[in-house]
Amino acid sequence: MAKDGGKGVYISAAGFQLLDNLSNDTVDLCLDTCGVQNCAPGHRFGPGAREAFIIHFICEGKGVYRAGGETYPLGKGDFFVIFPDTEVYYEADRREPWEYIWVGFRGIKAASYLKCAGIDGTTLVGHYSNTAYILSCVQQMMLARAVGVSNELKRTAALFQILAALIEDYAAAHPEAREDSGAGRDYLDRALAYMDEHLAENIRINDIAAHIGIDRTYLSAVFQRTLNLSPREYLVRYRVNRACMLLRDPDRKISEIAKSVGYDDPLSFSKIFKKTKGVTPSEYRLTLT
Repeated sequence: MAKDGGKGVYISAAGFQLLDNLSNDTVDLCLDTCGVQNCAPGHRFGPGAREAFIIHFICEGKGVYRAGGETYPLGKGDFFVIFPDTEVYYEADRREPWEYIWVGFRGIKAASYLKCAGIDGTTLVGHYSNTAYILSCVQQMMLARAVGVSNELKRTAALFQILAALIEDYAAAHPEAREDSGAGRDYLDRALAYMDEHLAENIRINDIAAHIGIDRTYLSAVFQRTLNLSPREYLVRYRVNRACMLLRDPDRKISEIAKSVGYDDPLSFSKIFKKTKGVTPSEYRLTLT
C-alpha cells in the first residue's frame, strides 16, 4: 500500500516499510526518510550518492559497505553512515542477507550531532546492538506520517531520540570524548541565539564574538569543531533556510523576505540564495506550488 499525503510517501509491503520524501526547510535538523527492509540475497546500492545523511542499523545477517576507499564487512549490531553527496556502495551477503533499519536526515546541526557520536567523514561505521530501540523510534515516525505540525514534531522527536542514544552509547564507551558541555558549547549556543535574535540586521562575526566576550578566532574554532562550518558559513545557511520557510507564504514579497533575513539588497540576496540552493528565490517558490 502506498499513500501520498502531500508531504511524504508511505509504502508497506512484506519485509519492507518506507516513509520517504519528508524533507522540509527546518534549519537545525529534519527527518528526510526512514524505513525497515529484509534484503534479498545480493541486494545492493551503488556506486552512487545520497542527498542526506543516512544511518543503516543492521538487525540480522551481514553485508559489506564501501566508502572513502575503504571496505567494511558488517553484521548484526553494526551500523554504517552515508554522508551527503559521497559515493558509496553496499551489498547484502548472498547467504545471510542483512535486515536493516535506516533513518535519513539533514540540517545544519546534523554533522555536529553525528560527531558527538564519534561519526565523521573518516569514521563511518560503528556498533549499537539495541536495534529494538531504533525500531521503536522508526515505528513512531511511521505512525506520525500524516501531514501536520504535530506529526512533524513527533517524527523529529523520534530522530532526536535515536541520535541521543548513539551519543550516550559512544560517551559511555569513550569517557575521554564525552560531549562538549563546557564553555565551548555554551559559547556556541549564545552565538546561535544572537544570530537568531539579530537575523534581520547586518551582523558581523566580530559583533557576535564581542557580545559573547571571546576572541573571533576562538569563536571560529568552536564553530568549526562542533558544526564543521565557519560562523559566516553557518549564518549564510541559516539565513537562506529561514528564507525558504518564508517563501512558502505567497503573499510575501521577495524583497521583504530578503530584508527580514538580513539582506537590504534583493539582488545580493538572490545571488547568495542561488549559490546555496542552486535556484533563485523565485524559482524555489515555484517548486512549492
